Amino acid sequence: LPIALLHRYILYGKCPVCQHIFFATCGVLICLWNYGLNILHSAATVYVTYRVLKRLGGSSLSIIIIFIFNMAYLLCGYYMTSTDDYDIKWTMPQCVLALRLIGLSFNLLDGQKPENSVNSVKEEIKLHDCIIPGISRMFLGFIYLIFYQLGTSYIPNQYLLSAEFQEQTFFKRLFTIGFWGHINLYKYICCWLLAEGVCTTFGLTYNRKNKDGRPLWNGCENVKLLKFETASHFNDYILSFNINTNTWCAEYIYKRLKFLGSKIYSQFFTLAFLAVWHGFHSGYYLCFFLEFMIMFAEKDLTQILTKQQKLQSFLDSHPALQILIRILMMMHTF
Repeated sequence: LPIALLHRYILYGKCPVCQHIFFATCGVLICLWNYGLNILHSAATVYVTYRVLKRLGGSSLSIIIIFIFNMAYLLCGYYMTSTDDYDIKWTMPQCVLALRLIGLSFNLLDGQKPENSVNSVKEEIKLHDCIIPGISRMFLGFIYLIFYQLGTSYIPNQYLLSAEFQEQTFFKRLFTIGFWGHINLYKYICCWLLAEGVCTTFGLTYNRKNKDGRPLWNGCENVKLLKFETASHFNDYILSFNINTNTWCAEYIYKRLKFLGSKIYSQFFTLAFLAVWHGFHSGYYLCFFLEFMIMFAEKDLTQILTKQQKLQSFLDSHPALQILIRILMMMHTF
């Protein structure tokens, strides 16, 4: 936040070269502080990707080379650095960078295709527009950080492996696991909100205006808090949590598997890619396999129930029952 405020109040609107130097210097120093000379891994993948695109341009061959190189480099990094614990190493930013570099190769190829129209929008962003939204988003991040600390202190990871937990009733154990899992997602949410708040303060998240003419600052939004906290379907979690990764996979993996001729196959291989992208821990593969099975069952069951006219008419005539079902569904997906 101090770096963002320094830029907004001192360098904003000044010499572009000075701003580029400021951003580059701050970025490199932050990376060095976090990962030391391991940032050379990121630099190496960026350089190789650049050279491939410079040499081959936007082509199917460049996509294949960049895809294989970045995924192989990332998986080698996982293999060399992974432990039995939760790893926070250079592979964490590298996994995001790998997606961006692969996406860049796709974008370069797509950019050579004819477009029906090109809409260029350039709007001036007032200084005061982004400060309050950015700080507000960061404040939410601190709130979620507090909830995470309180929740994990109440139900630590070790408790689920303890004899005390095994002695609880079946339904209490189910609720405890659901509460523990929900709270553990807050560590991601608080980081996303804090990062989003800083990006908003820089003015990077501007996403035009809504229908009321108010500026939107959701250009880097990675979680929809209201939808996440009130989810009643498992698909709600996909739409509200880790939005940017899900959007990337939908755009660069799922949609490009149309040649398989089946949405189920496309979804399966997209989730398989996500599992490999996350690393070698077996929990990732189990998680995404369960996601595939749950989403498949949820979609079919929803279609079956929607077609039951008598059931729908009965629910429409009993609002109180709809509220009860909504609560039960929220408990089911919690």
